[in-house]
Amino acid sequence: MDSFAYLYVALALVGAALASIAVWSRRRAQWKAVAVGLLAALVVIGYFSYSMLLSRPKPLSLDMMDVSGAHVLSAALREDEAIYLWLSVEGTPRFYALPWDQAAAQRLQSVMRETRRSGHDVVIQRAEEGGDVDAPEEEATGANNFYAVPPPLLLPTKRLHAIRGPAGEM
Repeated sequence: MDSFAYLYVALALVGAALASIAVWSRRRAQWKAVAVGLLAALVVIGYFSYSMLLSRPKPLSLDMMDVSGAHVLSAALREDEAIYLWLSVEGTPRFYALPWDQAAAQRLQSVMRETRRSGHDVVIQRAEEGGDVDAPEEEATGANNFYAVPPPLLLPTKRLHAIRGPAGEM
């Protein structure tokens, strides 16, 4: 059990004590002062526990956002522990953790090597959402599929301007 779990348990206990005092102390001012002190402790413990939460990877299975089609910015493979991914979800980088899977790790590593040479992007496809029509058939197995997609083509604006003319006519 790491320190985040201990902080969470402490937060729950302080909240339960605060609720108990608030319910049963209608007569004495000293109990109300204790409730205010416990509230201050709750705020401090909550601050530190949530600030620790910000730097931790979120398990991909608990994510409520659709990460299919998200670009893999970076990955770290920890054998028998997890696959850590930085994904670009709707333009925002997010930190995720996948449970360790040897096949998925090998597939991710091979796709990342391929994309370094070709200049393509790595994209993730969630298994429960079915295969992607752009992903090759041999890549459509496993819990999470990783595949390479070419970067979007950028049209040369100067040439397009020269073809259409300054007013945009053809």
